[in-house]
Amino acid sequence: MKTPALPPNETCIDPWRDFALAYVREHFGDSAPLTLGEHHLFPLSPLEGDGATLVIRFDADRSGSGSRAYYVVVGQTETNYYDGDKLSFEEAFSLHLGTRFMLVLGVAQVKDDKETLGPDDKPYDVEKDARLIVDRVAPASPLRDVSLAALFDVGGERHAVIRARIADLEVYIMGRDAPFGFSLRTDLPAPLAYRLHIGGVLRTEPKPESD
Repeated sequence: MKTPALPPNETCIDPWRDFALAYVREHFGDSAPLTLGEHHLFPLSPLEGDGATLVIRFDADRSGSGSRAYYVVVGQTETNYYDGDKLSFEEAFSLHLGTRFMLVLGVAQVKDDKETLGPDDKPYDVEKDARLIVDRVAPASPLRDVSLAALFDVGGERHAVIRARIADLEVYIMGRDAPFGFSLRTDLPAPLAYRLHIGGVLRTEPKPESD
């Protein structure tokens, strides 16, 4: 596969679509589609070193159990593909950014219980953390069914994904050292919701002013 010479833009889409299709065929083999579907161009990226990014939707049947939706991401970034059955184009781009963030920083999921200590070296109190976070936006809201869904090591910090029910709403709460936020995407596994959240945070961060 030869990378197109120009970055993706409205006048240089077809070479990138061809590049993306070749990438999909390389990874999907006989289950790769003949053509790709709709695309969305994201002209800017918040990640240092990345730039214009093209997100393209396609369908493929990898397991023989029926066709599923996927996204392939190409451009001035690391080429990758994602399961897209439950994602919009905007979410696919955020997922890509969150995935890149984790790969570049070497973010690892923590599964050993002994690693769930809090900053004071005492056991991490997930219910207390969830309550403190919810109180910042809705102090009177009832909170129940609190559990730690996932924990990540981010350069020595701990990012927690907490599953809980606030009133009648089931949510993920981003806790401990994670950027503040909530996610309603409890239909997704916690690690996937975390990557979506991180990508969304990156996209909303203010751009540094140029000299």
